[in-house]
Amino acid sequence: AKDIGADVIATGHNLDDTLQTFVINMLSGDTNKVGWMNPDTSTNSLRKIKPFCEIYESEIVFYAFTNDMPFQSEPCPHMNEGIRTEIREFLNSLESQHSGIKNNFYQSVLKVSQIVKDSNYKQKTICEKCGNECTGNVCSVCNMVLKLKANQS
Repeated sequence: AKDIGADVIATGHNLDDTLQTFVINMLSGDTNKVGWMNPDTSTNSLRKIKPFCEIYESEIVFYAFTNDMPFQSEPCPHMNEGIRTEIREFLNSLESQHSGIKNNFYQSVLKVSQIVKDSNYKQKTICEKCGNECTGNVCSVCNMVLKLKANQS
């Protein structure tokens, strides 16, 4: 991102993605990642934002379809290999029976994320590439950039 002078990276993660990831992190015991789920309001030189994080995946697809925007309609060939599909189906079932529950859950995710982020037990490290805080050796932004560069070659 810095190579092109960008100071913000926007991802297409939506409400459904965020909730599924939260549940996966909780079920796998990866509480450190939970602390990084709230919007990035840091003063880091490179930030990651998720402008669609409060929008249902179905609403994004509907908007794209009704406005003749191209979107990926083919499911990922690996989508049934992990637990994400079961979590997606569970959350969709809850939402169909209790309208708005995903939005309520998201507000709880933000609160829990902030509590974890502010807690003393989290393990903070510095990204080897950009120097911003992260939970591993390389932050998610730099990791995404590395993957994009690898796919271009």
